[in-house]
Amino acid sequence: MENEIKVHIKECRERACRLGVLELIPASPDRIVGAYLKSTSLKRCPVLSTLSYPMSRDIRWWLKAACVLVLITGSLLTVWNVQKEDHIQRENLLIKAKIAANSVTSDDIRSLSGSEADLVSPVYMHMKRTMEGVVAADREVRFAYLMGMNDEGEIFFFVDSEPPDSADYSPPGQIYEEATAPTRVAFASAMESTAGPDSDRWGTWITAFIPVKDRKTGDLVGIFGLDVDAKDWGLILLGAAIPPILGTGLVLILLLSFIVVIDRTRKEHELLASSQRAIQESEERYRLLFTRSPVGIVQSDRNGRIVMANQKCAEILGLPPESLIGFDVRSNLQNPRLAAAMTEVPKGTPAYYEGEYKSPGSGKELYVRILAHPLLFEAEGYSGVIAIIEDISDQKNAERALLQANRKLNLLSSITRHDILNQLLALKGYLELAGDPDADTLQQHNFLEKAKRVTTNIERHINFTKDYQDMGVKSATWQDIGMGITRARGALPLEHLTIRAEGIGYEVFADPLFEKVFYNLFENSLKHGGEGLTTIRVSAKETEMGLMILYEDDGAGIPADQKGHLFDHEITPQRGLGMFLTGQILSITGISIVETGVPGRGVRFEMLVPEGGYRKIPATL
Repeated sequence: MENEIKVHIKECRERACRLGVLELIPASPDRIVGAYLKSTSLKRCPVLSTLSYPMSRDIRWWLKAACVLVLITGSLLTVWNVQKEDHIQRENLLIKAKIAANSVTSDDIRSLSGSEADLVSPVYMHMKRTMEGVVAADREVRFAYLMGMNDEGEIFFFVDSEPPDSADYSPPGQIYEEATAPTRVAFASAMESTAGPDSDRWGTWITAFIPVKDRKTGDLVGIFGLDVDAKDWGLILLGAAIPPILGTGLVLILLLSFIVVIDRTRKEHELLASSQRAIQESEERYRLLFTRSPVGIVQSDRNGRIVMANQKCAEILGLPPESLIGFDVRSNLQNPRLAAAMTEVPKGTPAYYEGEYKSPGSGKELYVRILAHPLLFEAEGYSGVIAIIEDISDQKNAERALLQANRKLNLLSSITRHDILNQLLALKGYLELAGDPDADTLQQHNFLEKAKRVTTNIERHINFTKDYQDMGVKSATWQDIGMGITRARGALPLEHLTIRAEGIGYEVFADPLFEKVFYNLFENSLKHGGEGLTTIRVSAKETEMGLMILYEDDGAGIPADQKGHLFDHEITPQRGLGMFLTGQILSITGISIVETGVPGRGVRFEMLVPEGGYRKIPATL
């Protein structure tokens, strides 16, 4: 039965798969998977639904109670039947004994002496032949005999049915030494009766006692006895016991068969219920995996039209969820490499593709990883494709950003090493001039001041490399603009200024040092904003070119002659390397920065984040 159940479950699963491929046309990915999974329910499988009925435990309890009742009733009936048969057989034995005893008269007994002298007595010989005839006529009777009691109260045999040459023969006058209690009771009561089973030297017997009395006086003159072997008697009673035993057994077998059938049905039902729970749990896990998967999952039929897809797939394809069903995947494969890979799937070969992919809905250029596997069934053969689509654009962008950062670091280390060597050469020259014994005190003082300025420049270079060494070490990630501003504000004394942040609910794809950009801009405003600096404003807005992040203040602004060299790698008394570092951090992920402010009216830095390098932060309740 377990094998049949497994076959039924397999049939239901295959039926569900066929329904999922050919019949599902819901309006959204969640409804798609819901209908797909519902089609595998056991309720949709007629074979399993007819077998899955609950069996009441009360029926089993009543059947067990009936078994006990039948067993008790059968036992009582058997005992009653055996006792009834025993009574009937004893009555029959008494009747036989009475009939045989009718041939024995008190006069005949009185003519016997109860000694060996009786052997030649015609009366003795007549009784002998009569008793032999009784035994010969009835196969159930083993012994027939006539007993008497002497003056000493001893019981003896007058005559028996055994021939003289028999080992069981009792000669006239033989004392019955082991006379049983029922035998003595028969002499004492002088009433007909049956007794046994009782044992003596000849065996174990059931005996009928018939008293022979004097017709005139009513005195007891002898007891006529008939013996039946207790074994034969037992077989007769066993024959009486067999019918109720067989009847009871048959009824018990029938009831036990019902119990076995019910128990087996219950176990099969539990197995079915367990299988159903396992399938439902599996379906629920599949549902969660399908709907919550961080990668796109899509299934198409043999014609290349989508029959099932999750929300992530809709996002990658750039299409509304309701338009996914029926979408022709083959006709929209514009990438030749991807199209070539997918042509092998109908042949039963899984396909793998990693590369560029243009979203048919949004037109965005993505970098994707696709693994497609054919759906093959024994009856139908190729039925479609199920594929996993993963958008790895962020991973590729991070790899490109890391590569670019490494290139910039290599270039910067070369430039910084060259600049420090130049500064060291100048320092060495100033120190030699200051140590010239022919130079006067004023000249030496001037040379030492110049040497001190050179050491300050070297210190700036070294401090810059401390920040710059972390740039590009970690992969670019999505950075919250507002969080970067907050952290930068906390590291500088900006309490006396008004900081305004407007429309900055975006994340940008940038180096982890992104917050250093705002730190350097804030620091630049503090150093060069002048006494008129009161307000700093940071805002963001989307444009046709991308996301424009504006940094503005109301300070002194930047002179026009310095704007062109603002982000150069050069240290001057008015400018350090902070702005150069800002430009380098942003350029890692393709973000540009320019200063467009009007001198005397404050600075205006415009940072342009390219398309695909930013995303809006979802509003929270």
